[in-house]
Amino acid sequence: MSNTVKQTRHAHPGGIAKTGRSAVIVEDHRLFSDFLAACFKEWSITVLLQTASGLDGLKAVRERRPDLLMLDFSLPDIDGLEVARQVLGECPEVKVIGISAHRDAWTMLQVQRLGLHGFVDKLDQSRDVLRNAVSSVLGGNVFYTRTVTESSARLRNDPKAFNRVLSDYEMKILSLIGEAKSDEEIAKIIGISPATMQSRRRDIMRKLDIHTTPKLIHYAITHGLTRPDRLGSA
Repeated sequence: MSNTVKQTRHAHPGGIAKTGRSAVIVEDHRLFSDFLAACFKEWSITVLLQTASGLDGLKAVRERRPDLLMLDFSLPDIDGLEVARQVLGECPEVKVIGISAHRDAWTMLQVQRLGLHGFVDKLDQSRDVLRNAVSSVLGGNVFYTRTVTESSARLRNDPKAFNRVLSDYEMKILSLIGEAKSDEEIAKIIGISPATMQSRRRDIMRKLDIHTTPKLIHYAITHGLTRPDRLGSA
């Protein structure tokens, strides 16, 4: 069975074959970044910038307006999903393909909510899948590896899925709980009183049917609301 899925969005013939294509690569693993750059050279796509910095990538997209942004989500200076949000809002002509080893439910939900043009998970995809993704997206289609749709289906079928029982505000609080922050620390971050924060924590526990803080932290991490790679960051 194929592990990719395509969704058509005003297909434009030509894909990679069209001349003059350009791309920005934002990827903090140098080996994979170099692999992407080599593929693009072979496919006659000009790489305008190859960087590990999400902020530098965002600046390059704003200034140079490439056809394509290849974007990792785990970056040293800013969350890649935030880069995607800003690019999609400010530069709608730029196609964005997410590339990540993160396949948790929250990340896959954001891929769809934000409207990324493509997503390729790093863990079990081939060079051919990458080429298909780039060609499809540049041709006007949406290309997601099957991880996205399978995760979406699991959330739809779970009556207690976090996105069904929690508000966006509560999901933000849960992500901070997942970082093992105290009620006082979270209250200061989001601008509420500690007493109100304690009430919000109880609401989240009740809605998820989880009744201890360690289990709540585990839930936040395993479902992707708190990323292990962001723990301990400023």
